[in-house]
Amino acid sequence: MLMPRIIHRATPGDVMKRVRPFALFLLATLAACGGRDYTAQDFYAFLPDLVRFADADARQAATPKPPQGPLWIDVNSFAGGGWQLTETRLERDSVMAHLGVPGAQKIGKPQEAIMLEDTGTVAATPEAMAGFTGGRWIKGYGVMLHLNMVKADNREIAATITSYATDRRVWPTGICRRVQRVTYRKDDGGTWKRVKNELRKGCDDPD
Repeated sequence: MLMPRIIHRATPGDVMKRVRPFALFLLATLAACGGRDYTAQDFYAFLPDLVRFADADARQAATPKPPQGPLWIDVNSFAGGGWQLTETRLERDSVMAHLGVPGAQKIGKPQEAIMLEDTGTVAATPEAMAGFTGGRWIKGYGVMLHLNMVKADNREIAATITSYATDRRVWPTGICRRVQRVTYRKDDGGTWKRVKNELRKGCDDPD
């Protein structure tokens, strides 16, 4: 004798029991991702300190004599970092205006770091082949900054930044490239403060 098939129909309470854990997980995931609540004002609040820190770090690490030339800013990378944090397109001129570093000069691409490096009189260089046998003199023994990445959670913002400075320990000169991860946290007064930095690559570390 066949028994009648019993079909259990889900009640609203059953559905809520299943949906509630997923909803809580989704909310926790979104909170961990962060970034959506950050504004351009947050980015511009810590930007001057980040630039000054990376510039000073690069000049101090370059030996035997710190670069005395200008600070060059890869502005496209900084605008990109602002977008990563805020999901808002930032104008390049606005980014430069908020650096807080008088005399900083804008460049368009990181490949221009070559301007920090002398070519000397090496015969195989393009300059020598073009007839500039005396080598190419750089625009100035300065520092160039490139903003690699900006990541955030609901408490901290971490910016990874690369500095390029002239390495004058050898001739022709080379480039000292340093990568720092700098972390900021908002204090009780609502001000973004640098709380730590981590050197990811030093001048003599392999790429």
